Amino acid sequence: MRIWLRRRFERQARLMGAMMERIGIEPELAASRGRLYDAANRRCLWCAAHEECGKWIEQHQNAERGPDFCPNARFFEATSRS
Repeated sequence: MRIWLRRRFERQARLMGAMMERIGIEPELAASRGRLYDAANRRCLWCAAHEECGKWIEQHQNAERGPDFCPNARFFEATSRS
């Protein structure tokens, strides 16, 4: 795997995990959504808002929902209601 892709993958995985932690979604619950979770991971991988995302995560220790700019906001909202 190319180094830039591996770094991007690792960064985005950290951001998605931190985002779910901030809004109170257990990783096991998210993963249980199967293909929807897979699609959410792909959206996160190719999201260009990683700097904005990192700042949001730093500023929010606990939140009821994800930020509006997040392409996974609907996935997170639906998962948190499950």
